[in-house]
Amino acid sequence: MPFCRQTPLTLKALRVKDYLANPQTLGGHLKRRRKELGLLQREAAEQMGVSTDTVVNWEKDKSKPVAAQFRPVVAFLGYDPTPEPQTLADRVEAKQRRLGASLAQVARHLGWDPGSLRRYLDGTWRLSPVRRDALEAFLHAEDGALAGMHSLKRRR
Repeated sequence: MPFCRQTPLTLKALRVKDYLANPQTLGGHLKRRRKELGLLQREAAEQMGVSTDTVVNWEKDKSKPVAAQFRPVVAFLGYDPTPEPQTLADRVEAKQRRLGASLAQVARHLGWDPGSLRRYLDGTWRLSPVRRDALEAFLHAEDGALAGMHSLKRRR
């Protein structure tokens, strides 16, 4: 048509979000935060001090950060996405994450064998009242007072 100009037409559409607004898993929380910040997985990995493959596996919920990696994850997210611990084992795991300590370091701090602590926490063995009191004291201790745990060996 002579009276119409033929100009190129550009169509734009909003991209569908490939993450949930209210994530239920750690991987969902990480992916949402990374997308909000406009970062690539590589860039998020650099900020958290881990490899790109690690971030990919976390976002896909194929693996979870170990206690020592959890502090940078919380710093990246700006909050701790884990639910309030209910069981004794959950409470110990939450304390480990806050301290960035391994289960072996917690056991060494208590003067116990790591395998024994694991069996107490998974319910294989029953905790004696003395050991329960020691574990409760550890759980209620200020994190700053436990800073020396990092000098304890992680493994035998």
